[in-house]
Amino acid sequence: MITDNIYFTQKTYPIIQQIENEMDDAIIAEKFLFRSFTREEMYNVYCSIFYEFPYRIIPKNDFIGISINALEVLDGGSSFDEHQDKNKLYDFQIQEFFERRKSFDPKNCLETVEFFIDEYFIKLVFQFDKFIESAKTFPSFLGINDEQIILLNLIKHYRSTLSNESIQIDFFWAIQLPKKINDQLILLLIEYLEQRVAILNIKTKDIIFENKNSVFPEFQNKIIWNGNQQQLCELFLKLKENKWVEDFEEGNLKLFVSSLCNLFDIKKTKKKDTSDEITSLYQIFKGEIIDGKKTYPFLEKPRYKKVIKEINKN
Repeated sequence: MITDNIYFTQKTYPIIQQIENEMDDAIIAEKFLFRSFTREEMYNVYCSIFYEFPYRIIPKNDFIGISINALEVLDGGSSFDEHQDKNKLYDFQIQEFFERRKSFDPKNCLETVEFFIDEYFIKLVFQFDKFIESAKTFPSFLGINDEQIILLNLIKHYRSTLSNESIQIDFFWAIQLPKKINDQLILLLIEYLEQRVAILNIKTKDIIFENKNSVFPEFQNKIIWNGNQQQLCELFLKLKENKWVEDFEEGNLKLFVSSLCNLFDIKKTKKKDTSDEITSLYQIFKGEIIDGKKTYPFLEKPRYKKVIKEINKN
């Protein structure tokens, strides 16, 4: 059973690698541009991407197309707070949008595409109810409140495009992917929807009741991390530096962070109830590349006090 977004992190990693291999040929996707730059407008588009099942059918794509809207939706829409009276963008922020449009190059947007994919499946797992409520407003589903009927029709709709070489689902409005890649994301979505249908149809006879633990009690709990995420990163950077752990940056960094989160309970590091601590920890471990060298900005901040003074070399 898919119980968290780590499952999708493992599945989407090879998909993102395929996208990376084709980014040099990425083109600008022509979409309408924001004019008023209000957070409300951007948030509405943000919700239509990250809180809805993709539904619209478009002709088959053979290329990667990215619109500047993808970046603007993330910057303006993701920070919208529905409980805040004023969700205004400042003039300097709007000016930054216009300046970025002048130099926008879709070939440099791999991280944006990666974020779109990660964010979508995180929200699918943890905020599935919003997807269902949104689906009920689709013209095809008006008046239908039965979740199973909606899901079965979506699965049928998606499968019809997989078998047709001339069409595909428009997965992300601001990002167009080649059908061969887009269909892989659709298959992941189908897998999750099919699991949901199975959950809705569970019967007592489907369960084998056993009066025993499958895991010994002493192994059921994670180690609770009492520090913050930067300190956890600092610890493992020091362990790596002194050869106590292998260089985790040479492999799949996402899988390493996922494994770390299976070992440590880092819920105390969440800044907001709606934030995803695993994704934010990954961003910290990801660091930045400056002049070809990997750096960790948090270590350079004057206000950050290093907590790992010394670890002996192995």
